[in-house]
Amino acid sequence: MNKVTALNSLSYCYFDATSFRHIKQQSLPRIPLILRDFINSRRLSNYFLPQSSRQFHADPIVQSLVSAVDSCASTSHCEAIHAQVIKSVNYRDAFMGDRLVAAYVKFGYFDDAQILFDEMPSKDLVSWNSLISGFSRRGDVGKCFNTFCRIKSEMGMAPNEVSLISTISACIDTGAVDEGNYIHGLAVKMGLLSEIKVVNALINMYGKFGYLELACQLFKAMPIPNLVSWNSVLGVHIQNGLTEEGIDVFKAMRRAGVESDQATMVCLLQGCGDLGVGKLGSAIHGYIFTCGLESNVTISTALLNFYAKSGRLNSSYDVFREMKNPDRIAWTAMLAGYAMHGYGRGAIELLMLW
Repeated sequence: MNKVTALNSLSYCYFDATSFRHIKQQSLPRIPLILRDFINSRRLSNYFLPQSSRQFHADPIVQSLVSAVDSCASTSHCEAIHAQVIKSVNYRDAFMGDRLVAAYVKFGYFDDAQILFDEMPSKDLVSWNSLISGFSRRGDVGKCFNTFCRIKSEMGMAPNEVSLISTISACIDTGAVDEGNYIHGLAVKMGLLSEIKVVNALINMYGKFGYLELACQLFKAMPIPNLVSWNSVLGVHIQNGLTEEGIDVFKAMRRAGVESDQATMVCLLQGCGDLGVGKLGSAIHGYIFTCGLESNVTISTALLNFYAKSGRLNSSYDVFREMKNPDRIAWTAMLAGYAMHGYGRGAIELLMLW
């Protein structure tokens, strides 16, 4: 018997509220053992409700259970709340079922999410997309496509842009070129190329696959590309070692009046570091001040990385010193810069300040 079926068959169980309050401090075994400790008690239902209400009115109990599911800190918590959901409300409603499926997905229990999903008689497109998203995070292209097909065969409805974007993400992570091409064709057939998020995802996909021409064609066909679109096409050029072409994209972006953000600056600095263009990197440093982004820790880390790669350790340290609260990544980057150029003493002295 699988875990989710066990939960369903044990829906008569009640739990001890006091024990539940201490669940965060314990390393509990998974279902069904966790249920055994709580059987024959009748107070967890009240634990979820406001003190002024002890009746199972739909709105307060659903609101309380949803809040509990969303704040789960572990699978054990999720399983305990799942059992209470079965006892207290009609979890077969898509809304409650979606939250539970999403919770199992969050903790990486995709098989349990699949089982629970299949047992839900009432599913809407949000339910299906939650499952596709879970498989996408897992990098399981096959199950993404299987779920994709089931939407139409079982529900008679068409996937939407969310369905496509999650599947495209799985294709990128696994290098599934043919499947990615199929999704592109499906997007054309369904008229979803008017959705800017879908086009951005396709640009990123083709760029990761090395098909820059296709990525650029999609970008040029966009009526009004947004900031993400510009960053995507800039990024795919940099990732494929075409820094000079990426700089041209950046210039076109500025001419179009699109303001840069963190992703733009980090991408440009990465390209300058790989290309070894010192003067251009310094110009970007000045542009960062013009945009008011100098206090951004991620950008500052990319900047000190750039200077370190260029052998300008004094400039790298100046950037590091100006950071108000450098994080672990910034410290590591600065130490790596010293180590890269054989300045072990400087790395040790910096490490002693950490």
